[in-house]
Amino acid sequence: MRTTLALLALGATALALPAAASAAPCDEACLLKLADQTMVALARQDWKSLPWADPVGYSENGVRLMIGDAGWGSAGATVGKKAFAAADARTGNVVWIGTMYDHDAPAFGGVRIKAPEGKIQEIELIVARKGLPMLFGDPLAFTIDKSFAKPLAAADKRSRERLIDVANAYLGTKQRNNGTLLTQFTPGCEFKENGLSLTAGTTGPGALAKGCEAQLQLGAYQPIDRIRDRRFPVVDEATGLVVAISLQDMPQREASFTTTDGRKVSTLDTTPMSQIHLELIRVEGDKVARSEGVTVAQPLNMPSPWKE
Repeated sequence: MRTTLALLALGATALALPAAASAAPCDEACLLKLADQTMVALARQDWKSLPWADPVGYSENGVRLMIGDAGWGSAGATVGKKAFAAADARTGNVVWIGTMYDHDAPAFGGVRIKAPEGKIQEIELIVARKGLPMLFGDPLAFTIDKSFAKPLAAADKRSRERLIDVANAYLGTKQRNNGTLLTQFTPGCEFKENGLSLTAGTTGPGALAKGCEAQLQLGAYQPIDRIRDRRFPVVDEATGLVVAISLQDMPQREASFTTTDGRKVSTLDTTPMSQIHLELIRVEGDKVARSEGVTVAQPLNMPSPWKE
């Protein structure tokens, strides 16, 4: 269900809506500014100050909600600290990632906004709060590697379509990971979730092997049974950036799995779940160089509200 402004006005005596925006395309600078404005509005719990399309779609952690619900009421007064933002005028999407707050409690946050003409048509919040069965670092120290904003050498640039192909192949390699690589990885490749390194850390895949390729060849991500409802809302050919949003299902039917070298390994968490992943993927040439982002646990096989 999509929220209409008429529904938002129910129960309000005098709902003052922002002045109508022009129908001119919202370019990259416009989208990035709108993302910053949205984070300020969240901290002030003031959704009325933003320019909305009619109707508008809104979700938080995979659940369709009304504008004004959930994070709009629980956000703390501190404006979220931006770690990274990127916009794609071709799709009309902007993604903001950084530290968000529930009252005074910091969390890992990702926000996707679609506003091709400057009015918000879609807004998707992904907020990883402490206490759920997932990796969780220090949200106050959350940073994104600077390489995501670094322009590629001319020889390493690829078309938008090719970048999506490589990102998709990376997700396919992680799904039912059996040691077969469907794409290539740079020697210094690193995966990070919620501020913690999977490839250089000491828990989960990091306890089995170091580095993206070594872990995937070992089958360290076998508990991920399916990666579905994949979306790529932002692509930047100049930096090799692909923003991927997906649902990753882990039924956890067994409490352990066997790696390709014959080791029996206990599953890090045996809770059946799906996880929403918002990943920044950097592609250099035809190789994946990094993946960093925000991950949130939710019930197993929960459907996506944004399935195309």
